[in-house]
Amino acid sequence: MVPFVIDNGSYEIKFGHANLVTPFRANNGIAKDKYGASYLSNHMKTIRDISSATIRRPHELGQLVSWELEGCIWDYCLYNPDEFDGFHLGDNTREQDLILTETCFTLPELSKNSDQVVFEEYEFATMFKSPASGFMPFANLIGNKNMEHLCGKDTAVNTDYTTATTKEYRDFQLVIDSGFNCTWVVPIIKGVPFYKAIKKMDIGGRFLNGLLKETLSFRHYNMMDETILLNNIKEKCLFVSPVSYFDSFKTKQQQAVEYVLPDFQTSFLGYLVDESNRKGIDRGSVQTITLTDERFAVPETFFHPEMANILKPGLVETILEAISMVPEPLRPILVSNIVCVGGNFKLPHMSSRLTSELQRQLPTDWTCRVTVPSSSDCELAAWNAMAQFSSTDVYKTTRVTREEYLEHGTDWCSKHRFTYQNWI
Repeated sequence: MVPFVIDNGSYEIKFGHANLVTPFRANNGIAKDKYGASYLSNHMKTIRDISSATIRRPHELGQLVSWELEGCIWDYCLYNPDEFDGFHLGDNTREQDLILTETCFTLPELSKNSDQVVFEEYEFATMFKSPASGFMPFANLIGNKNMEHLCGKDTAVNTDYTTATTKEYRDFQLVIDSGFNCTWVVPIIKGVPFYKAIKKMDIGGRFLNGLLKETLSFRHYNMMDETILLNNIKEKCLFVSPVSYFDSFKTKQQQAVEYVLPDFQTSFLGYLVDESNRKGIDRGSVQTITLTDERFAVPETFFHPEMANILKPGLVETILEAISMVPEPLRPILVSNIVCVGGNFKLPHMSSRLTSELQRQLPTDWTCRVTVPSSSDCELAAWNAMAQFSSTDVYKTTRVTREEYLEHGTDWCSKHRFTYQNWI
């Protein structure tokens, strides 16, 4: 039977059988509007009045802490054919294999909760669990039309440093996973995450939403309770400065955009003003905000967190710190095999800016090479890698069966198979 793959992200769940071209997607949370009505997962899109809507998610600080809520969302995803083109997992999960993601350094007790839910409640036949970055060595990067390859040196020859041409996986990678909660920098050595050098940066999509809330509330209207609206503005308007913050600041007026706020009659999320709809807007009946330097100042915190009063290293410094903790002969190999995944790399110029900034900090004889999925596939890169991993012999020999779990217990799964305890 084809394995079932779940990329259990803190913002969105991607799920489906490994032979699907595109997985199903569901929002990983529950929303409550100001009238007290609740909307589970994708039903959030049907909220007609998003003002003052609050969202609760099963993940807190990157850890999956609420299986009561996560279980409801999984049931919605797996047994709801009306929402997902007739997809239904079926009642006999005892014959179904599962591949699942969990965050790096998941607390052992929380990891045990996942094992119990998978094997005792859903009763899957087998399970393999790993951080999303742990699956990226199995992704098809070379010759993939959906992948963009960037190089820090214009004159560098486009060669591949890895020797994994006949293997199922690539030996050496540096995976940068920038998601909703945070950004992980994960060195991969011999196809396995090198846990002693993994670094976490506490800036992700949630942080950008909060900073954008404060900025727009100070300059325009009070939007501190408009979580859904601000997330939509972030996705539609923000970009990373291609060269530097100061370079974009000089032309901030030329790059200004206008966003029409929702009136809950003709629009429920608002929309960006462009040439196609500019003439049809009734200026007397709509409220608009003009975004100038907010568009690039908020994402600039990835590279300069001090702009938001965060006295921690930026993304480039975090990468250099992670590289400094791996064996010295492997460092130039890792920087020449960087893979970027996660929703934050959908921001325009994010990957190219990272490549140029990192190349400046490296020794002159090192070359920074970055592979990043196309903007529409950044969030799906991990799921696609998991689907390709499902057909390998490595997966078939390392997964845990339900019989093994029932015989050895949750402690055995955590310490000897899945969590970081197995590698440290």
